Amino acid sequence: MSTNSAAPWFADQADAFRGEEPFFFDRRRYPWVADLEADWQTIQTELIDKLAEGAHLQPYMDRNLASKPDRWRTLGLMFWMRRSVSECDRFPKTWALLSKVPNITAASFNLLEPGTTIKPHFGNTNAIMRCHLGLVIPASAPKCAFRVGDETRSWKEGELLMFCDAHVHTAWNNTEKDRYILVVDVMRPEFAESAAAVSARVLAAVNLEAMSQRHALLRKLSGNPMGKRLLMGLLGHWYRINILLFGHRMAADPVRARAGS
Repeated sequence: MSTNSAAPWFADQADAFRGEEPFFFDRRRYPWVADLEADWQTIQTELIDKLAEGAHLQPYMDRNLASKPDRWRTLGLMFWMRRSVSECDRFPKTWALLSKVPNITAASFNLLEPGTTIKPHFGNTNAIMRCHLGLVIPASAPKCAFRVGDETRSWKEGELLMFCDAHVHTAWNNTEKDRYILVVDVMRPEFAESAAAVSARVLAAVNLEAMSQRHALLRKLSGNPMGKRLLMGLLGHWYRINILLFGHRMAADPVRARAGS
């Protein structure tokens, strides 16, 4: 698959991702990056203040991905075009800045505690550019860093990294201090017109997996290819209507800890 492909790849497909997208995208192509970086300290200060007031980051939903359980934590503001009104209201300055980012689909604060590694994994689709804005970075590589494919980079406070989430990636914090970043997902320009459909499909896949773990009948149905297609179609249709009707304005279900590394 080339970067000009009209059809995005999804992790719920049977085939592994073999796209030609670069590991890291050129952030200089997107004017909003400089605007967000210019106000990074506003975001950092608001996060630190809210943590002091009792804001709580939840363990990432797949606890097996962290080398030490519950030490990779997130607090979500938006998940696949479904906004958490309560969390956006709690972080008004951050959300005011994020709401200006074109084609934003998700946003969350992300904590990686000391001595913890996020195991190699890949995301839901190549249709987005996942961005990491450094907020509190205790050290540079090799002690605290991020790798996509075979390319390793250090986070820097106030600087944004932009990468292809479909490639295998990993992260680690081998220091004695916490690492905080802001994770922002932006739909790639070539898929922007299909943002609702892409988001609905990912929401369908994520929620079908979660529901199947709780309900034996759904687990049995989703284990059959035809049953899975039917369930994915029904859920995808529901989420697409939901997004198209309400978009970013909706009072979404609580955004659970699903944002990436």
